[in-house]
Amino acid sequence: MQTFDINDFLQHYWQQKPVILRGFFSQFNDPIDEHDLAGLAQEEDIDSRIISNNSGNWNVTQGPITNFEDACKGKWTLLVQGVDRYIQDVTALIAPFSFIPNWRLDDLMVSFANKGAGVGAHIDQYDVFLVQGKGKRRWQVGNPGNYNEVFPHPSLRQIEAFVPIIDEVLLPGDVLYIPPGWPHDGKALEDCMTYSVGFRAPEALQLAESLAMMLECSVKNTRFSDPKRPACDTPANVTVDDIKALKKQLIHTIESQEFTQALMASVSEQGIPEFPIEPPFSVEEVANEIAAGASTRPAPGIKPLILLQSEESQVNALYVNGEQFLFNDEDKPSYVALGEGTLLNAVSLPDSPSFAFYETLTTLINNGYWEWVEE
Repeated sequence: MQTFDINDFLQHYWQQKPVILRGFFSQFNDPIDEHDLAGLAQEEDIDSRIISNNSGNWNVTQGPITNFEDACKGKWTLLVQGVDRYIQDVTALIAPFSFIPNWRLDDLMVSFANKGAGVGAHIDQYDVFLVQGKGKRRWQVGNPGNYNEVFPHPSLRQIEAFVPIIDEVLLPGDVLYIPPGWPHDGKALEDCMTYSVGFRAPEALQLAESLAMMLECSVKNTRFSDPKRPACDTPANVTVDDIKALKKQLIHTIESQEFTQALMASVSEQGIPEFPIEPPFSVEEVANEIAAGASTRPAPGIKPLILLQSEESQVNALYVNGEQFLFNDEDKPSYVALGEGTLLNAVSLPDSPSFAFYETLTTLINNGYWEWVEE
């Protein structure tokens, strides 16, 4: 990877304006190819689609794809979401963007397009780094604005043409960063692969849902109270003080430690199904395996979060796919090693991890969130 000034990027581009990062990956080699992608697109549980334009007629074929010959007519693009959940080798494409925290990372979408193909001009509401793989693609990016939407197919949302402020051809290893709300359009100049590292930004509704779920469990679900209130002159009127008191009740709940933990559980949720190990490992077996030199790491796509004790949180906790694992200060180095998501073994772990830590690691392994690495 070329020299990249992270602070300069965050200061001048992140969520502000698009930029092309030439040669971001030097001597780029695709970790997968179109055949691997086609294999994933045939799976029932994987989100995939083919967008095609045949003589001006747009079509969308949702996965699983059973007949590529029918779907891949004219100029077509195969897109597969969440490839990082299934193929460990693509992790290297995400790692250089780890200056943005895990809770903001959504997934890696991979696409293959034949010559002349694209999905049409459109606007996304998330940050994305578009990594060019093999082949060449011409990208145009315009200024944010009010663009008329068009729907050439019921499953395809596009916008009318825009005036580009960026009009460049990306080569293998180049990266185009696009913030939310900037219109863009990419066309393959030859058969090519594109890797889209997308970042999510939760809406207020999602955060409110976290609050509602917590309150449904009767945690901090306090009732309004107004002792010694003055008599009202007009029963229909709602006073300013009453409005302030109602809002204060909600604010008090939001500022609680309990909501901090509920919020963390929500933003760590990835919708990844558990794949329990049968028969499950015991804590002693896991500890012995690590002591004997075995290594483990997160399964593809798993993005752990760490919450350390502070004014906002009275606890230390690890969050994985919506599950919380509390730990004490003495275990902090061991859990931080878990949170880093790198190879975990007797060398990388602090000396003498606690039984509680091994309980957590055993649960993660038995749920399929962590996996053993074969030598």
